[in-house]
Amino acid sequence: MEFSYYPGCTLKGSARELDESFRTVSEKLEVSLHEIPDWTCCGASSAHMVDGYLETALPAKDLVIAERLGRDVVAPCAGCHVRMKSAAMRLVKEKELQARFPFTGRIKVMSGMDMFGLQELRRRLRQQVVKPLAGLRVVPYYGCYAVRPPDVVEPADAENPVQMDNVLEDMGAQVVSWPCKTDCCGGSLALTRKDLVIKLTRRLLDMALLVEADAIVTFCPMCQANLDTRQGDVSHESGKLYGIPVLFLTELMGVALQTPGTRAWFRKHMVSPDGVLAVKHLI
Repeated sequence: MEFSYYPGCTLKGSARELDESFRTVSEKLEVSLHEIPDWTCCGASSAHMVDGYLETALPAKDLVIAERLGRDVVAPCAGCHVRMKSAAMRLVKEKELQARFPFTGRIKVMSGMDMFGLQELRRRLRQQVVKPLAGLRVVPYYGCYAVRPPDVVEPADAENPVQMDNVLEDMGAQVVSWPCKTDCCGGSLALTRKDLVIKLTRRLLDMALLVEADAIVTFCPMCQANLDTRQGDVSHESGKLYGIPVLFLTELMGVALQTPGTRAWFRKHMVSPDGVLAVKHLI
């Protein structure tokens, strides 16, 4: 199984643990990822708010290259996935843009959840689990971009997505039901409206505590960063201590598959998952 791989800017910077764990787990499951040569920024999350042409032109270059290579594209970052898929749809529909960027739509743009949600990869995962995540109570947090806008992302269920739930259950984790699966964490307001980000992340963290989750699991770098780095601010405002690990799905897959390097990924987190995982005898 082979895919063209679009890491995007965030996975090469603040979310390197997602890039590293995604590549490591993919290799373990016999998936070949071919990084798109000379890829450029997709424009997330501001280009579409600034320039209608630029929002398509930026990802179009990478889509043209990927189509020439003939493999479907997987973009682990939720923001990158939305921007690339939106551009792909627009290029197919608008002939003027297609004349400049000859993309015809012969390849698909997939999210990380799309890829690991494939039945064949779920089968391989179940067969290769070495350390089942038994006893680990997790809440899957999809965030906004995993399901919105629905006419672009085309989720099977925009209100109750289950791709991460399924993969977590395949690894033996206890997936806890909660009402915040697709709630907003504040996203790109992190720098402009810190007050709103704290309010939104506090609601998510409070609910995770209420349902007695050991960890929050996500696939979105923006969501992970907000929920991980803002816990000190939320604690200062609320007077409560949180300390809830916020993990990428692929990091937990690395634990279950016992791939090398998992502890190095955890060192990049503000709230270390080491304690929780040690108590559950998973590391």
